[in-house]
Formats: sequence, C-alpha cells, structure tokens
Amino acid sequence: MENSPGDTVETLHRIATELQSQETVEGVCELTVSAAARVLEFNQCAVLLREGEWLLPRAVSDDAPPDGSRRMRLNQGLAGKTYRSGRSQIVQNLDSAAEADPAKSSYRSGISVPIGEHGVFQAVSTTDAAFDEGDIEMAELLVSHTKTALDRIKREQELKQQVERLDQFASVVSHDLRNPLQIAQAHLQLARETRDTESLRTVATAHDRMDRLIDDLLTFARVGTEAIDPETVELARLTKTCWANLEENNATLDVRTERTVRADGDRLRQLIENLLSNAIQYGGTGVSITVGDVDSGFYVEDDGPGIPSDERTAVFEAGYSPGTDGTGFGLSIAKQAAEAHEWKIHATEAESGGARFEVTGVKTATE
Repeated sequence: MENSPGDTVETLHRIATELQSQETVEGVCELTVSAAARVLEFNQCAVLLREGEWLLPRAVSDDAPPDGSRRMRLNQGLAGKTYRSGRSQIVQNLDSAAEADPAKSSYRSGISVPIGEHGVFQAVSTTDAAFDEGDIEMAELLVSHTKTALDRIKREQELKQQVERLDQFASVVSHDLRNPLQIAQAHLQLARETRDTESLRTVATAHDRMDRLIDDLLTFARVGTEAIDPETVELARLTKTCWANLEENNATLDVRTERTVRADGDRLRQLIENLLSNAIQYGGTGVSITVGDVDSGFYVEDDGPGIPSDERTAVFEAGYSPGTDGTGFGLSIAKQAAEAHEWKIHATEAESGGARFEVTGVKTATE
C-alpha cells in the first residue's frame, strides 16, 4: 500500500462518517467494497449478507469478475466458517484449505471478516499469500464501521415497523371500539331517563372505564410514535398546570423545584400528570404529594401506602393495575414519555413509606 498505516486508519475513520450517513443496506455495502478497493487495495472483494440460511452477495467491487461471488450456505466454504465462528480468517493458498470453496478456480488466497450477525466481508487474489495480518486488521476496522451502520439501519427498520403497528392499533381503537361504545352509551342514557337502577349505574361506570381505557390506549400509541421536539420548560410551572387539570380528591401538592429543563413540553406534561394522577388514585384521600429535585432529574412522591418492592418494576408494564378502577396504562405512558427523552424512570420508597418515582438523565436548559 502507498499510504502509511496511520494515513489508512485516518481515511477509514472518515469513511466511517460516510457509512453512517447511508440510508440503505445497499448503500452501506456498496460503500464498503468501494472503500476496500480504493483505500485498502482489495480490488476483488464482496459483502455477503445473511438471508435465511444463505449468505448472499450484496455488493461486489468493480474489478471483480461478474461471477466472482456467489451465494453460500451458512455451513459452506470460508464464508460460512467465518460467519459461524465470528472470527476473521486468512488463507494463503485456497487449494490447501479444506474448508475453502472459492467461487472461481483462479482465486489463490483470500481473507474473510465477519460483520456481526449481518454477514461477512471477503477479499481474494489470484496470487498466493497476497494478504497478511495487517490486511486483516485494516479490514476489521473498515468492517466494524460497516457493522455499526447496518445495526443502525436495522434498528430504524424495526422502529418503523413498530410505528406502523402502533398506527394500525390506534386506528382500530379510535374507530372500531369508540364508535360502538358511543352507541351503547347513548342507548344507556335513554334507558336511564326512564328508570335509573343500580344495574344501569353499574353499566354506566363500566362504560366510563372503557372510555378512559380507550383514551389511554390512544395516548400509549401516540407517545410511542411521535417525535421529540425539545424546548425550555420550567418544571414547577408545568407541574402546577398539570395539577390544575386533575381532580384532587383532597390531595395536596408541594413543589420544591426551580429547575428549568430541556424537554418536549407535551411529553413532559403527560409524564408529570400521569405520576400525579397515580399518586391521587392510589395514595388515598388527602394524600400529600411532593415534587422535587434529584441529581440530574426530579422526583414525584406521596405519603400513601407505597408500592411493594416486588411490584416496582411491574407497575410500568402496559395493562398492569393493582385495582379495578385504573386502566393500567398511566405509568407505562409515563415510562414511554421518559424513554422518548432517553431518561430513566424507576419506582422506589419515599421516606414516609409512600411511593416515589425518580426521573433521571434530564438535561437542564443550560446543558
């Protein structure tokens, strides 16, 4: 190679930035083989990615022959050995390597580098002993950036699928459930105008709970799909606004924070409002609630009966509710709102023995 190892490493790091800007798997694979040929002088190379039980060529360098790479089973050839073992391979003479199954008989030596769970990178030469350990090191550095880019694209694809599923779910909830509920509520109201029995009041209570459940389901789906839009938020002012929207049930609120944070206002409002509502609902009549600061965040606690230690993780699960009145989505929505900001939220015990929720990883407006 004409470049020094230091120059090559620096160039590969610049290529890493280019790889991270690629939006498709094809783009990542094409840039990988292009960089390998241009920077590492691996003029005949390919990227093979796993599809089912096969490793399929997704990009081949310009100087490689049209049939210079072919699909391989996961247990076939040097590519299969590399993928299964997760270790790079170097073969100085392909004729003497029992596991080798080259695509062309003219190939004499080669290297094979795993790309995590995605597949393998391979380079070959028509001469013996064309590669050394330094080539393996440079190839592994390049391929590490390839893997990072492919990991990111995979996560984005999975997130997109999740969003699509949540959108479909929200559509079903908002139309296929709410419409018949509204019809039932209308007929119930007519019946109660004639005679209002205990049984009909029980049905009305059930309808109200179903209505709240639908609202929470829609919020749960929305919070999981909408993008974050950070702004400067005064925590105390937002907390008092949330409090004004709640039925207090003789509860009291003590706000002990002057912190200003960077957050999506709507998401943070949903988080705080749900924590306050949870304290009012489960803390008992006349519960005292405090909102204050912790390192890199804030807390919401009450002096109610608290949460058993073996349930402090389960309370954040969608649908979990210790009683029959709640919908079981309040705290899971709060957790979603926190995680959308890349914050952490956990339940613990207040000094009074009540429930305490701490939200950490929150950046202030000056950070």
